[in-house]
Amino acid sequence: MKNIVLTGYMASGKTTVGRLLCNKLGMEFYDTDEMIEKREGITINEIFNSKGELYFRDLESQISEEFENISNSVISTGGGFVLNTVNIENLRKNGIIFNLNVSPEIIERRYEEAKKTRPLMNSSDTQTVLKRYADRKEYYKNCDVQIDINDNISPDEICNIIIKNIEK
Repeated sequence: MKNIVLTGYMASGKTTVGRLLCNKLGMEFYDTDEMIEKREGITINEIFNSKGELYFRDLESQISEEFENISNSVISTGGGFVLNTVNIENLRKNGIIFNLNVSPEIIERRYEEAKKTRPLMNSSDTQTVLKRYADRKEYYKNCDVQIDINDNISPDEICNIIIKNIEK
């Protein structure tokens, strides 16, 4: 089975939905941010602070290449993973790309909790976070299926939408 790849802005629910999908489908789960943290032995925040964003983006690109030989997995990508179109091309070779599209209103509500673990939210005010989202919006459209996330849709319902799409 092809991989299920989840893209979306920070705090869009990719990891939550990804883990739930794995439980429902019996697939392996990969979180690109967790993979980077494990390899580097430090948190994403520490990588950004000590080595910079460009170094981190290079690590993302290296990881994107590794998924060519992996199948039957759910892959949750970091919020900026889509900025390098080669990353998405690599994952599309053996996967279906689903974007969890959140509104600026949802981002604003999730901002306080999210900034504890996400370096680009941690070092930014709400307006900067929303501007970054607007700047990335076009990149998120590079997907096979876009799912609009709102307050009335549960992670379980998002999984059901994804499952219906992969069964087609």
